[in-house]
Amino acid sequence: MRDRRRHLAGISVAALLALAAMPSAASAAQGLADAVPSLASPSQKPFIVPQPRPTETRGRPTDDPDPNRNAYSVPQAPRSPACGPNFCVHWVAEGLDAPSLKDSNGDGVPDYVEAVLGVAEHVHSVENDKLGWREPKSDGHTGGGNGKTDIYLSQIGGELFGYAAPDRGQATRQHQIPRRLHGYLVLDNDYSAFEFPGTKPLSDLEVTVAHEYNHILQFGYDAFQDPWFAESSATWMEDQVYNGIDDYLRYVGRWIHRFDTPLTTSSIKEYGSAVWNEWLARRYGLSFVRRAWARAIHTRPGGFSINVYEGAIGAASAGGSDLGHDFTRFAADVAEWRTGKGFRESRLYPDMPRQGRLPLGPAHLTRLLNHTTFELLGVPAHGGRAVVVHAVAPGGVASGLALVGRIGSEKHGHTISRVDYSQSGGKLRVRLPDPRRFSRITAVLVNAGASASGYNARRLDWRYLTDRVPYEISGRIVR
Repeated sequence: MRDRRRHLAGISVAALLALAAMPSAASAAQGLADAVPSLASPSQKPFIVPQPRPTETRGRPTDDPDPNRNAYSVPQAPRSPACGPNFCVHWVAEGLDAPSLKDSNGDGVPDYVEAVLGVAEHVHSVENDKLGWREPKSDGHTGGGNGKTDIYLSQIGGELFGYAAPDRGQATRQHQIPRRLHGYLVLDNDYSAFEFPGTKPLSDLEVTVAHEYNHILQFGYDAFQDPWFAESSATWMEDQVYNGIDDYLRYVGRWIHRFDTPLTTSSIKEYGSAVWNEWLARRYGLSFVRRAWARAIHTRPGGFSINVYEGAIGAASAGGSDLGHDFTRFAADVAEWRTGKGFRESRLYPDMPRQGRLPLGPAHLTRLLNHTTFELLGVPAHGGRAVVVHAVAPGGVASGLALVGRIGSEKHGHTISRVDYSQSGGKLRVRLPDPRRFSRITAVLVNAGASASGYNARRLDWRYLTDRVPYEISGRIVR
């Protein structure tokens, strides 16, 4: 099992959280302090901690974690780096970090190095040329000495597929770090089946480059966004570049069981949250994710990615929607996503589990929901003229309620949905007529709130205000 993802820079998920973006204290809804657009505040850190390049001097042996665990122990190969129009690939010719030195054309550049360079240039042609993402910030004379994105091959092995890292030493004389940074990539030197069982070496290389290079592009937009925004975007990008590999589906399989984990949490769920970006891209076009990143650096408070989505949705819908309303629609579509509604490849997704049943009658259920989460409840309605569901949401909390009925089978049927949404909570009501026609009916209860009162430096996360808030829900049959 490969629970750790490609950007982790040689550290575990828990360690990443200790080094992740640390935005300055701010309130999401109550007059947050503005940050200087081009600079991060002294309390901030980029979503991936800066690392030395593998060619730079090692850290002290006593450093924990070693800040340069993948440093080369020998000089680079004589022909290293090999460069294309946009990338330079670095390698060594001896030791554990050396790739296979097979060189079919005898030009002094190993076949594997040429394969990596070819994959990287293809990724650039999709992410930059086709999808229109801004070129990465140039590193000037660092690394290859020509401003191209540097890729280093190293014996990473096992838990890591590769990583992106912003370069150190980009701070101003006032010790502030620009929000837009340049960086480099480190990739495994062979993706051998022994180290990465159950996958194909070429596929591993391809999706890793697509994912990690997207981080390099993100650094050029705003390196101080929340990690969940960066990871869900980069995982979504994998499937845009290499649609047939579908590596992200492994994370979707875990995502469906984390119904009570907020969208904003930096955990394994953030990779499966590529489905959130997929839903938005299908609704507003493939350029949506890029446009969200383009506006990130101008969004207040700096680094609060919820407001990046809020602004991007408002712009894409011409003011006709907001994050809470779209998150409610998204949750409703997730309920029966295997019918294909709202998602390009959802017929490949596992069925979403239900979190219980909604009894029909005078009784009501109480559910405690965290921010940006939802619950699915089966509704046992098999007759009558209609089924009606009522909910009472906490006051002031953006909330939604949906009834989703599926006609036919999971993959070949279709759905009818009714959605109610309120930015300020309160009473919600939805109604589906003629319930006997449905194979399955699901009530979807949504806490779409995401307001925060600042940043908690100890927990390394924003202080979200709407966690474990109570909702009441009940249903009845209209005879």
